[in-house]
Amino acid sequence: MNNNDLIKPAVKSGLTLGLIVVIITLLIYFVEAKLLANIWVGIGILVTILVLVLVFGMGFRKQCGGFLSFKNAFLYSLILLLSAGLVNQSFNYLLFNVVDPELVEIVADAAIENTQAMMEKFNLPDEEIDKALENTEDQIINQYTIGGIVKTYFWSIIVYAIISLITGAIIKRNDPQETI
Repeated sequence: MNNNDLIKPAVKSGLTLGLIVVIITLLIYFVEAKLLANIWVGIGILVTILVLVLVFGMGFRKQCGGFLSFKNAFLYSLILLLSAGLVNQSFNYLLFNVVDPELVEIVADAAIENTQAMMEKFNLPDEEIDKALENTEDQIINQYTIGGIVKTYFWSIIVYAIISLITGAIIKRNDPQETI
């Protein structure tokens, strides 16, 4: 199999995954926008993404006759995640800058509340808490600018590569005929 045989299905699956994440984000936004800053919601979305990458990858492996090398499973997963990330980051830019510019402040306030509550549980000094809260606010506000979105996407590539290594190892299945 050459790389061209996996690009189109990987992009198609990535666009589907990206759309699913957009829908989840919209549902969260409509239910309670502050939940976009909740770590457990973020973890839930990440788990959903991992499961869907595996489901799409195993479906692709089945289309390939039930066998897929690690290299091709890794590339499929990476292209899928890059495509989904592009959809998601584009949507985030539109949501936070065009649809609801006040959302940045809502999410920043919620993130600050969450950070403060966590740090107070650890009995950290007030100076450390104040500094962390200032940093949190700056990070959230900058995260949704065009530069922040681009920067987030490029840093995400590292995460996508790591996830692709893991999912590629799970998805791969070597053809016993090729090892003879």
